[in-house]
Amino acid sequence: MKMKTSTVGRDWVDDLFEKVEQEVDEEFVFRLLDLVETALLEPRDAEEFEDAILREDLTNNQAVELLRMLLDVQPRVPDMYAPSQTQLSKWIRSFCFTR
Repeated sequence: MKMKTSTVGRDWVDDLFEKVEQEVDEEFVFRLLDLVETALLEPRDAEEFEDAILREDLTNNQAVELLRMLLDVQPRVPDMYAPSQTQLSKWIRSFCFTR
């Protein structure tokens, strides 16, 4: 194995970390795309997220930032599975108290 000679101010370790930072795992990209589908976003905003995720020069730091932004716009878990008490009472009243 041929060792790379270092230049002033740079070392082979720096090159290694730079390469690792640039590579985004394919599974992580698919996870981000899944989050775009479930996020509470306008269609135009969803397209912008998809474009940012599918960029070839996407770094890990950018991918993590996109993950944070997408997690912020996900629906709340209780809203996904059960209606609130207010919604439930409105629904019951809609067919019980009609004339």
